[in-house]
Amino acid sequence: MHRLLYPFIALLLSLAILLTGGGLLGTLMSVRMGVEGFPTQIIGIVMACYSVGFVLATLVCGKLIRIVGHIRTFAALSAVAASSTLVYPLIVDPIAWALMRGVFGFCLAGLYMLAESWLNDRTPREYRGQILAFYSITTYAALGGGQFLLNVWDVSGFQLFSLAAFLFALSLVPVALTRAPSPEIIEARPVGIRELYDISPLGLIGATCAGAIAGSFFAMGPIFAQGAGFSLTEVSALMGATILGGLVLQWPLGKLADIYDRRLTILGVALAVAVCSLLIALATGGPPGLILVLAAVWGGLAFTVYPLSLAVANDFLAPEELVGAAAGLLMVHGVGMIIGPVAAAYLIDSLGPAGLFWGVCAVASFLALFAFYRHEVGQPLAAEEKTEFVPIPIATTAYASALDPRSEEVQLEFDFESLAEDAVDAEETGSAS
Repeated sequence: MHRLLYPFIALLLSLAILLTGGGLLGTLMSVRMGVEGFPTQIIGIVMACYSVGFVLATLVCGKLIRIVGHIRTFAALSAVAASSTLVYPLIVDPIAWALMRGVFGFCLAGLYMLAESWLNDRTPREYRGQILAFYSITTYAALGGGQFLLNVWDVSGFQLFSLAAFLFALSLVPVALTRAPSPEIIEARPVGIRELYDISPLGLIGATCAGAIAGSFFAMGPIFAQGAGFSLTEVSALMGATILGGLVLQWPLGKLADIYDRRLTILGVALAVAVCSLLIALATGGPPGLILVLAAVWGGLAFTVYPLSLAVANDFLAPEELVGAAAGLLMVHGVGMIIGPVAAAYLIDSLGPAGLFWGVCAVASFLALFAFYRHEVGQPLAAEEKTEFVPIPIATTAYASALDPRSEEVQLEFDFESLAEDAVDAEETGSAS
């Protein structure tokens, strides 16, 4: 196992440090804006700017990586992310924060693209599923763990922003010191949105709804918790438990999707998200412990909707189309993540903290109805024709689909044993010198 991971230790370590800071920053911003008295709808707009930057980066960062290379791009984007984070405590203004949030979303999307293309380029076909699993675990664990750093200093000071910026700057060190050659970034045939809908209506609608659900929670979850009377420790516990719940339940729900009709699986998961959201909304103002348990289950269900939507679309795609289709699904997912926070902020303003989960309940119910409709009118797919479900990270770009074991045509061939042995030999030579 150590030979499998050895070529990727520097990259995964850099990613873990980066996302730990990212997990801290997202929750810190929501909490701090509440402390500063920003209107709820302004908070939603500011937080939605992250997704605007993220979507823009997926359109342009591939070219940037091809021009200057992976390591230089990683260094540049990490530095810009760190610099933008230091602006928040200096200029407490919603316009400045919205701009910096968009810049951070742009940087993080570029870093995701870089990491995923690097992993794809250096992973042999037979190990792709395992590496994608390690990548998913790293992403969930870092984002979830970063939530608990919220308790290290007072949120009204500058120290937590400095800590996040420190982690972003520190993340470039392992990658900058690696001896691995910079890989090539892949090209893929794009699949248009209309074509995607014709191929898999449920996949497209599911990806959009998943974006609205995830975007509204990440942006407004801390505002919900503050309004529900949570302490700062309980706010971080809520966010962390929800993210880690997504890691735990993705595998078992994915296996169910491999066994049963995926449209029925999405229907069941969407109904469960709606019911769980309803219970959280009704429990708002009650014991925080009950809400934390419900939120962990909710996260395990809600964060599975996007990979399930990707899986149901992949059932009808050729392997060489997976990356292009994933780009289209990511685009509508990003649109959902832009709309979700703004709509959730309006609902919280109108209905109180529980408005967040009333809104999620409505979106999940719509998805369940659409999944039922597609099950009734769509053509059934034989079990042997289905692709295997593959868990994906909580936040990702289309390049993660290139690492997917199903995308055979975009995988580069490598002599993995030689690659690992060369890396070990290089390390031993460096130590001896």
